[in-house]
Amino acid sequence: MQVDGTDATNGLVRSMTGFGRGRDAAGEVEIVTEVRSVNHRFLDVSVRSPRMYAAFEPEIRRIVSQSVDRGKFDVTINRSGGRAGLMDVMIDHSLAEGYYKCLLQLKEKFGLCGDISLSDILTLKEIVVPLEKEEGIEQEWPVVENSLRQALAALDQMRKAEGAALWRDIETRLISIREMAGQIAPIVSQVTAAAKEKLEKRVQELTGGMELDQDRMLQEVAIMADRSDVTEELTRLESHVDQFLSFGAQGSPLGRKLDFLLQEFHREVNTLGSKSASTDIASYVVSIKAELEKIREQTQNIE
Repeated sequence: MQVDGTDATNGLVRSMTGFGRGRDAAGEVEIVTEVRSVNHRFLDVSVRSPRMYAAFEPEIRRIVSQSVDRGKFDVTINRSGGRAGLMDVMIDHSLAEGYYKCLLQLKEKFGLCGDISLSDILTLKEIVVPLEKEEGIEQEWPVVENSLRQALAALDQMRKAEGAALWRDIETRLISIREMAGQIAPIVSQVTAAAKEKLEKRVQELTGGMELDQDRMLQEVAIMADRSDVTEELTRLESHVDQFLSFGAQGSPLGRKLDFLLQEFHREVNTLGSKSASTDIASYVVSIKAELEKIREQTQNIE
């Protein structure tokens, strides 16, 4: 467990925000992959790549999902280099013949002079059709995969670094909450004693100084003390702090656990505030709630 401000998570807590870039090349082909991530309740992976790599997208998504738990991930793949090994060229002879016959008809109808040249036919659409060679594209997958894994590794390093910074801030605030809870405990007994004195004084004023039934007075004080007793809430608050810190030592994915535990934190603090009969305790409650809100903001970006 961490109490002195050093990193107890060993880089296991990850932020959902980061960026990674990877590059690999084979021959004249170069692949550059960039992965950006932001916080998201669930796992959302979007891929932008050259159209020829459309068949790779399911595998790209699978590789990304293996290394992350939640967040929105944008994967961008850029390719540069020649495409000679990826393309074949086909001539549509039937279409070319049809175009040629149409040109002859136009020439005859309008009495045009000159011969019909090859350049005239090539300006017409879809005479020469480029075709992607599937086997050539498949040969580039190892380069794409290596570039992707490099980008994910760089992304992971950035997410770990930011996660460690987030956790140090959260840890400091948890320790502050523990200290404030410890300062509340002595105030509770003081509040009970003050309430007893105030009650006795008020009863004396109302009865004109009559002798009081001490058993009855003690019973009333006991009821007041029970209503304002926050020992159980303070114990649970201390337990929540310990549990929160232990989650950090386990590492990501823990965002959903922290969200649930924060709800329990708020429940105990709200009960503490409703039972409080002291402005000093109320002041601590406000400060604890402020720290919890800051922790909530930080946990929104933890995987």
